Amino acid sequence: MLTRYSYASIDDVVAAVQPVLHRYGLSYWFEQQQSGPSITITCNLGHVSGHSICNTATGSVDNTGNKSALQQIGSTVTYLKRQTLVGILGVACTDDDTDGYVPDMNGDTQPQTQAHYPDADFQRLLPEWRASIESGQQSADRIIRKIRSKAPPTPQQAHQLKAIQPRGH
Repeated sequence: MLTRYSYASIDDVVAAVQPVLHRYGLSYWFEQQQSGPSITITCNLGHVSGHSICNTATGSVDNTGNKSALQQIGSTVTYLKRQTLVGILGVACTDDDTDGYVPDMNGDTQPQTQAHYPDADFQRLLPEWRASIESGQQSADRIIRKIRSKAPPTPQQAHQLKAIQPRGH
């Protein structure tokens, strides 16, 4: 019996996310462990500032089909790398299960407006950003770009940041 399906390979995922990760100073790397028939892959996502997070998955060696022992390990490693990478990035691939949710393709086609950066978070981080701008460590535009990577700032938030000047100016 031949099963046919399409999926986003790890190469497809990497090609899609790598330029964005690079633009924002992010990189990823994998760690691998094997204990008997179980393989564990940890995907680490790090920022140039030194912060990092990880996502770990464990699976049994893929003994389906007519694979050699090494091919079975390779198949499992590749699958777990793909799953941990898309998991840590929160990326949806075309073959992901929608858990019963089927988007209404014939319904309202109005584009959804993206929510603005949460004002509570903005107010909480504003003193830190103010100190960073005033000391000359970062510009208001750079902080606005960081905010925009999460959600667009409100016009008031952007204006408030741009009004902050480095000391001595």
